[in-house]
Amino acid sequence: MTSKEDLRNQRIAVTMHTIIAIVIGVLSIYMGNAVYAFGAAIAAGIATGHVAQKIVGKQKFSWWLGNGFILYLLVWFDMWIFMANYF
Repeated sequence: MTSKEDLRNQRIAVTMHTIIAIVIGVLSIYMGNAVYAFGAAIAAGIATGHVAQKIVGKQKFSWWLGNGFILYLLVWFDMWIFMANYF
C-alpha cells in the first residue's frame, strides 16, 4: 500500500466515523436514558468500523482505533453534550 492510498483510507475512515458520530449524538438525546444512548453509540461505532473495513480493506485493530473509533467517541460525546444543553 502506498502512502497516498493509506492517507486516502484514513480520510475515508475519519469522515465516516465523524458523520455517523454527529448523527448518533443528535439521536442520543431522544433515547431517554444515558445507558441506552451509550450502548447505541458503541454499537453504531462498531458497525461503522465494519463498514469502513469493507470500504478501505482489512486493517489492524489499532489502525481502526486510532483512525476512527477514538475520534468517533469524542465527537459523539461532544454532540450529545451540546444537544443536551441546547434542548
